[in-house]
Amino acid sequence: MPMNSALYVDENCESRIDRFATIPEPGEGELFVETLYSGANPADIKHATHLGIYPAVLGYDFCGKVLKAPPDSQFQIGQIFAGFTPTGVDRPTKYGTHQDFMVSPEDMAFRVPSNLPKEHAACMATVAMTAADALYNIFGFSPPQETLSGENSGPILIWGSSSSVGLCAIQFARASGVYPILVTASPERHAMLTELGATHCFDYKSPTVSAEIQAVLSTAWCGPIRCAFDSVGSYTDGGSAEHLARCVPETAVLVSVVVQKDPKFKMPLASANRHVVIKIPGSPHPITIPARPADHQRAWSVMLWAVERYGTEFRLPSVEVFEGPAEEALEQVKAIGSSGRGFGKLVLKHPLT
Repeated sequence: MPMNSALYVDENCESRIDRFATIPEPGEGELFVETLYSGANPADIKHATHLGIYPAVLGYDFCGKVLKAPPDSQFQIGQIFAGFTPTGVDRPTKYGTHQDFMVSPEDMAFRVPSNLPKEHAACMATVAMTAADALYNIFGFSPPQETLSGENSGPILIWGSSSSVGLCAIQFARASGVYPILVTASPERHAMLTELGATHCFDYKSPTVSAEIQAVLSTAWCGPIRCAFDSVGSYTDGGSAEHLARCVPETAVLVSVVVQKDPKFKMPLASANRHVVIKIPGSPHPITIPARPADHQRAWSVMLWAVERYGTEFRLPSVEVFEGPAEEALEQVKAIGSSGRGFGKLVLKHPLT
């Protein structure tokens, strides 16, 4: 049997390397995968520390090669494909993608077309599905493949839009005809965000950012902001969600990528196809988030739309591939979890050494 190295969070919520991880076995409707690349997300670490999802092998996104498939599978042995895996308390270790051999549910996987680089496919699903759930299920915009002219009226405000989820949200909003698309980010990102579809960019650190946003709205004749998306997801007081809420009216629908203390905020999920159990610190009992199968399918259709048009109507502007010791790979993933790594997506090349 081959050796399976994994990035692991143990029963004490401590991250470490497991160089002798068990080779996983697929169940019904699942694929056995040789991991080629695994995509890193803040959730890899934060889901353990903030949602009680441990012990577990880290990672949700991947691109790999099919080693074993069900008899009636749409995938073939040796085929390159990508996708993401389920989350929740008591998550099976087989679903962790930061390991050399893993298991993927077939209904959360897609073929990688020639226009989509394998490294990019490995870090796309979670952020695209999160953005799609926010825009098309919580905000209620029509997906790009279904949008009629003038159907999706804005304004929408995306806070921290140079995050990977924010970049996806901008491009989806543009493709769906949402107008105007107001975003906040560091000034050095404004040109890129405009290219991707933002109509107005603001410096989130500006002490007058709220007044600047209102000034644009008053001249655009588009009405108040009705949809506001915190795509950064800070937990602390005075963080991104709090700043966002100050810039929009009480009637706005508020979304954040993490659970917020303010009950007005809703949280999108990449994997709304399954019930998700989480343990929030301070809460006496686990919380079950019910599955939303129809919503998942709507978001999945948008994600596949992005896959088909990757490089033309949709892209991830910065993808960095890390190849090196597993210990250094783990430090890179932990830096992302603490928001200390900077702009762009990180992908780990396998096998982990």
